[in-house]
Amino acid sequence: MAACPSLRPHVFKTSPLLLKFMAMLLGLALALWLFVWAWQKLDRPDLAQWWRAVPMWVWAAATATWACTFILRAIRLRQEWQWKRHISLRTALHVVLLHNSAALLMPLRSGELGYPLLVRKVFDASWPESLRSLLWLRFQDAVVLGFLALLFWPFAPPVAAALIAAPVLIALLASRQYLEKLVLACRGRVEWFGLLWHGRDRPTGWLLSLGNWLLKIAVVALLLQVILQESISLGMQASVSAALGGEIAALLPIQGPASLGTYETGVWLFSGLPLEQAPLLGMAALLVHLFCLGISLLLALLMAAVDGPAFWRAPNEKNRVDPIQN
Repeated sequence: MAACPSLRPHVFKTSPLLLKFMAMLLGLALALWLFVWAWQKLDRPDLAQWWRAVPMWVWAAATATWACTFILRAIRLRQEWQWKRHISLRTALHVVLLHNSAALLMPLRSGELGYPLLVRKVFDASWPESLRSLLWLRFQDAVVLGFLALLFWPFAPPVAAALIAAPVLIALLASRQYLEKLVLACRGRVEWFGLLWHGRDRPTGWLLSLGNWLLKIAVVALLLQVILQESISLGMQASVSAALGGEIAALLPIQGPASLGTYETGVWLFSGLPLEQAPLLGMAALLVHLFCLGISLLLALLMAAVDGPAFWRAPNEKNRVDPIQN
């Protein structure tokens, strides 16, 4: 005998859209909770004293400048995928902030896998296209940071570093066709260009990457300079080198969430300071690191709260309308 319909248990179906959005908000909320917990475990009197030593307008300027780095990255993302689909700057900013949060919070940089997932959602890209784009953007960042390291390495003569870095910069800004002709003229092979060089990339992609890193390094260097002005004689050259070292260390594949510890070690190694001053510099670098981490996660949380439902509601169809309009 068939069961009576009235006796069947009622099953509540939850929208996949709601589950994705709630999972994203839960992850960001957990990250902020971990940030507050770590803050409570630190030597807060010294950190609070350093925090008060920095004028509020400096913190505000650092926040605005740090936010501008995400805008530059969003512009680069739009340029990277404009051949596939045109999106608004707001949508690109959403992708950049979510990808950055995943890269920060997950260990061993496993959060980088969020990039192919997001670009497949937004641009209808294939897995090979998504992974190649990720590798290309990270290759750009690594080369730009290497170029800056040549210029600001504390133990390298500035003239020698400039002579080495100048040809590298010229080669990067040159067109692919010119580089292939140069390789052929030197009796080289150009097949490897197809594996490494991005056929759709423009020189502006390198400039946007350079601008992003220069702004980030400027923020960290300025904050270190202001925080340690009464403790350590840290000149501007050493501050810039220290900030650069932290960013380079943050790109290493083996590290914990948010590069905590790795970042501070890179700051000290590139600062050129003796080992006796490493603890003091490390604490100041940790304060700056937590500030930048908090701003990044807060921006991602705000973007997710404002545009999250519209972003995840977009259908998985080609040539669809941008879910988030400016």
